[in-house]
Amino acid sequence: MTDRSFEQANDESRARLSELIHSLTPEQMAVDLGSGWTVASALAHTGFWDRWQAERWSQILAGKWSAEDDSVIAAEHLANEALHPYWAGIEAEFVPALALAAATRIDSLIAAAPDAVVDRIEGTAADYILHRYRHRNDHLDHIARCITAASDTAAGPAGAATAANGAFVEKNAASRKHLASLVERLRDSDLRLLTEDGGWTIAQALGHLAFWDRSMATRWRLAADAAGDGGAIEPIGIPDTMTDAINLPLAALLATWTCQIGSGIGRQAIEAADSVDALVLELAGRLPEGLAVDRPSLVNRWAHREAHLEEIEKALSAGRPEATAVDRAYLDRNDSSLARLRGVLGGLTAADLARSAGDGEWTVGQIIGHLTFWDRFLAARWRAALAGGPGEQPSYMPQELADLLNDGLPPTWNAFASTSGEAVSAEALAAAEEVDGIIAALPDLTPIASILNERPALLDHSIHRLSHVGQIERALGR
Repeated sequence: MTDRSFEQANDESRARLSELIHSLTPEQMAVDLGSGWTVASALAHTGFWDRWQAERWSQILAGKWSAEDDSVIAAEHLANEALHPYWAGIEAEFVPALALAAATRIDSLIAAAPDAVVDRIEGTAADYILHRYRHRNDHLDHIARCITAASDTAAGPAGAATAANGAFVEKNAASRKHLASLVERLRDSDLRLLTEDGGWTIAQALGHLAFWDRSMATRWRLAADAAGDGGAIEPIGIPDTMTDAINLPLAALLATWTCQIGSGIGRQAIEAADSVDALVLELAGRLPEGLAVDRPSLVNRWAHREAHLEEIEKALSAGRPEATAVDRAYLDRNDSSLARLRGVLGGLTAADLARSAGDGEWTVGQIIGHLTFWDRFLAARWRAALAGGPGEQPSYMPQELADLLNDGLPPTWNAFASTSGEAVSAEALAAAEEVDGIIAALPDLTPIASILNERPALLDHSIHRLSHVGQIERALGR
């Protein structure tokens, strides 16, 4: 029998979202969540992804798209980086209603999905499109914590200390993001590369991370059960002298285990990190005073994670084959198209941004938003490839993903374009200059010849840019 208990969790998270947005003050909308995020931009983020996944659900329910598309899942992570400038620039007063409307729509689509579709998706890497409450609650937890910390800080010195103690939340989240990016870039052959940490393979290192995050999550749960409702929590500690006694025999077991599950070890490590970090976020406030300082590993999961991720990054950089340098004539075309874009963006007014490019077409502002997003997105993809080491290139992205993003993003582009023409032009130029700068500085080991042969738009950015610059010029009569 199909388990649809996630529907209740989705409903509860949507009700929680509704309760939050109806209680937010303008001051709270502007509360800093770290890394340039505010409450408003985080709500814009959750609203967009619920809206985008709703478009995906519409395709799935119509029989036009399979949910189990690994390349789609990998690319969604990079879209966050490209979209953040939009979310940060949208007028805060419009964001809450958009987020709630998006949550309502996708939850109703999920509830209408046949059992056969649910059974096919549940338990796969794509099951987050069923369990929307996970993503929603992650951000609602973060928002609630930061609003409380901001209130405490405003209340005086004791509150400021409370806010400072929450720094581990951002660092844990950043390390999870690093882990997800690394796993996304791994090839099966990489798993056998040796790290510098005791000669473990990358697979063993990921298994090690998964084990210790699972262990810590179990200790948090046991301590919470023992403490009961509202009691102080004190997870079981393991003396430093015992860790080698655990790690050394564990390494051999991990070697066997990771050989059996192959690339699935990456997902295991991500799931373990998500699980323990969520527990830490939920329960850290119930630790006895000073315990987090005396035993920082209880809350600072990032420290252990990053130490091993850095070793894995070094192994990837040293162990992958080198590529051959080739001619880069496309750089002149990028420069020329950037100059033309700069010219068309000069002196744009609000009326210019609202002008339609033709019957049923986007407005000039939406076209600029489209260009800006894809420039940010390509820059994020190249950064991920460069972090993967010599010879890497951006992961493949199916056309279906591009089509869905283009279908789901116009409201975001429209909100972006509702600001001043000067601000929109500045953001578009900044995005264009960033991606062109990354492409111009690619190392000689980049497989340029094969990319130009198979996916030239990854390097020759004039291909995409000039088609839309021409649209803008025609719409403006230039």
